[in-house]
Amino acid sequence: MDTACEILKTARRVAVLGMSPKTWRTSHEIALYLQHAGYEIVPVNPGHDEIAGLRCFPNLAALPDPVEIVDVFRAAEHEHEVAADILAMRHKPRAVWFQLNAGGDGVARQLADAGIEVFVNSCIKVVHSLCRGR
Repeated sequence: MDTACEILKTARRVAVLGMSPKTWRTSHEIALYLQHAGYEIVPVNPGHDEIAGLRCFPNLAALPDPVEIVDVFRAAEHEHEVAADILAMRHKPRAVWFQLNAGGDGVARQLADAGIEVFVNSCIKVVHSLCRGR
């Protein structure tokens, strides 16, 4: 938990992979929570040019600027594709958060070997709330 709290304390930009424009979806809710907590949110979803008034990117490789965290909202069966996309980024993130049911177990070692901190089956909003309460 200490590593997660340190990352959340120092990070400023979070790419939300799979962010939905639908306000009732968890990805949208958590992204706005993070935005209200002071993070710059970068939506990543190939089906949209803009989400919540923010420019949306089709994939992680299209991000022009570095992000410290990639928050993953993709189905678990896409974890290998997600890991490949993360490893192909120009600027590797410091951490990857595989949200609940978003997979990550099968690629955690590969990402960790690239120097990326990996959190699997973990809700970034819950962890952030717990860290703030410390």
